[in-house]
Amino acid sequence: MDEINLKVVEDLLKSGSLELGAIQNEICLPILQRIYKKMKLGIEFDNIRVRDSRIVNGHHRYICSILSETVIGIDEWAIPSTAIDYDWSTITVVEIDYETEEQIREHNERDAEINDVDLSIFNDL
Repeated sequence: MDEINLKVVEDLLKSGSLELGAIQNEICLPILQRIYKKMKLGIEFDNIRVRDSRIVNGHHRYICSILSETVIGIDEWAIPSTAIDYDWSTITVVEIDYETEEQIREHNERDAEINDVDLSIFNDL
């Protein structure tokens, strides 16, 4: 199965090719890796939430959709008035996992149910 690593992600962030803007200053590599693998398996995800070409929710899904060449939907969404714009090239890619084992399990259970697939396909992700 295809993998993504820190260099691949950082190269994309520095490429200047991302059309949507970011309002968070870091993303998590282990989350990106899990989402990417699921997208390569054909797992569908919720639409990302965007306002005026700025991602409100879905930074990880957006990056993975580009890397995996997967189409992801976009919903218009309200954006907090306190949101700060970040240039993708300045975003930190954190290598420590944000999610606990329980959160990962919950995501896997939800994704299996939504996509009507057996939960076991996520065992090795």
